[in-house]
Amino acid sequence: KSLGNVTDPAALIDRFGVDVLRYFLLREFSFGQDGTWSPEAIVSRVNSELANSFGNLAQRVLSFIAKNCDGQVTLQGALNEADRALQSKVRAACATELPEAFERLAFSVGLEAWMQAVFACNAYVDEQAPWALRKTDPERMEIVLHVLCDCIRQLAIAISPVVPAAATRLLDAMTIPSSQRTFDGLTAEAPATFRIDKPVPVFPRLELDV
Repeated sequence: KSLGNVTDPAALIDRFGVDVLRYFLLREFSFGQDGTWSPEAIVSRVNSELANSFGNLAQRVLSFIAKNCDGQVTLQGALNEADRALQSKVRAACATELPEAFERLAFSVGLEAWMQAVFACNAYVDEQAPWALRKTDPERMEIVLHVLCDCIRQLAIAISPVVPAAATRLLDAMTIPSSQRTFDGLTAEAPATFRIDKPVPVFPRLELDV
């Protein structure tokens, strides 16, 4: 501070938003330790993880359902090994690894576990290709979309302490009741039907000021 290189957090919030800034700080720094930041680092981290990974996952799945499935999917069929493996990974990250890490103030560790679950969901989307299943196996498509909705629901609830405004908008779009948005809800059975209402991007890409 004697060098005059103090950063005004209010100015950063005005520029990037409080959800984004909170995510960056908890993801980038070990709690209680010094760290470095830059506008470029914030934009890179947030665009890579929140916009391109989690935000894009949620938007493409929910928009697909809204457009091609009359806004809802119901589980009517048996899960296969790939479905159960993804569910297991997401459940472990959201209900166990993230909260346990947060409990010991290891926020960056918890968010890394959460991010790995997001990556697994994106890989599952690419492997299962619900857009192709729509033509070849509509029943399997609906199973895949239901699994993805349940994973997105859990991911949104788990990350809600870090990005509460964005998580709320996403869970609203999924019409998840407020009573089911707590950490206790992560271990509850998934809804039989997910209803999607007007999905909108919750993590728009950031741009550096020129």
